[in-house]
Order: sequence, then C-alpha cells, then structure tokens
Amino acid sequence: MNYKDSWKSKEVFEKQLALNEKELTRYPYHWNCFLTAVKMLDPQPKSILDVGCGCGALSEVCKTNFPDLKYKGVDYSEDAIDIASSKWGGDWEAKDYRNLNEDDLSYDLLHAGALLDVLPDADEAFEFLCGLGFKNLIFGRMKVVDGKSYSKTYEAYDLITTYAFYHNQHFVHQVLSSNGYNYSAAGMHDNWTLVCSKQELTWDQVDPIQVQDYD
Repeated sequence: MNYKDSWKSKEVFEKQLALNEKELTRYPYHWNCFLTAVKMLDPQPKSILDVGCGCGALSEVCKTNFPDLKYKGVDYSEDAIDIASSKWGGDWEAKDYRNLNEDDLSYDLLHAGALLDVLPDADEAFEFLCGLGFKNLIFGRMKVVDGKSYSKTYEAYDLITTYAFYHNQHFVHQVLSSNGYNYSAAGMHDNWTLVCSKQELTWDQVDPIQVQDYD
C-alpha cells in the first residue's frame, strides 16, 4: 500500500503544531543540530527555502536565532500551508519538492527537515535535491546505515501510517561528492543533520552539538 499522501492530513499538522509550540520553549535535539549546521556556513546564508515545512514552526526558530534570514516554507499539503500561514504569517507555498521553480532556486540555503524520512523513495528525492545546484543544503533527521537503503512503515501521531527511510551511507557520500558538496554531519546515525556546502565549512562558534565528518 502507498502512504506517500499520508502527510496531507489536516489533523496531523494540528497535532504537529501543538507539539512544536511546546518545543519552541525548549528546542528538541534536531533543532539544535539545525542551528549548529547554519553556523557552519560561511558566508552566512541570507535566505532559506524550507522544503517539507509542515506546520512551519522552524520559521520561528529562524526568526529568533537568525532574524535577518529571509524564510519561505514549502509543503505539498495545502492544509499544512494554511495552518502555517495562519499561525506564523510570512511566505508560504503549497507545492511538491519536484516543482520548485527558478525563484525557489535563488535561495541561499535549502533545508529539508524530516522530508526524506517520510518518503518511500527518499534516495531518489535526496539525489534530486542535491542536483538542483543550491549553494548550501541542510537535511534534518536523516537515518543512515552501512548496508543497503531501505524503508519501513510506522504510525505517526496515532493518525497515519508513514515511512521511515534509511539511506546507505556510501550512496549519500557519492551523491554529495558528485555534486561538488563539502559536508559534515551533526547527530547520530538514526537522527543525522547533514550540512552541505559548495564552500568550505567553518567550525567557528559551532556549539553545543558535537559535529563529525563522515567519508
């Protein structure tokens, strides 16, 4: 059975919003990893395209920590975009990641937090996004393994069945290298935040998350 459209449910994003509002008072691990990843980029990005933005709480994380960063959220769920726009204001658009246009590609940084984790064909999506030519990429909440890439299903928010995708680590390295990216990973193999740049990555002011290189 195909669960690719599971994340179009309005109820899911209402529950996500309720959770994220609590998390804004004390950031979860993957948000701290995201902040670490952005600090590694030199020069600092002036704009971020958040693909698979869900209810859009990351816009508030960016506003608090990088107030001059121009933010746009994109999600394939119209309900998610309606909730995000109503709650946070700002710039939002309902579209699939495969339909990014020329204006979208002008952003300094593409962020995909958990997008790859919920797709059954996430290797294909990863390769597609890496091939768009963005100067900087951050992929959040990735799962990587030494063996073959695979996916399995699980229940999210007690509402939907979705995917957990595990990427072969060598495949990730090959895709990034072939597209000219330097990269490092913050976090653990079942919760990676991967920061990638066409420029050299800087270690200045990177804390408190321990960051490791993977080859």
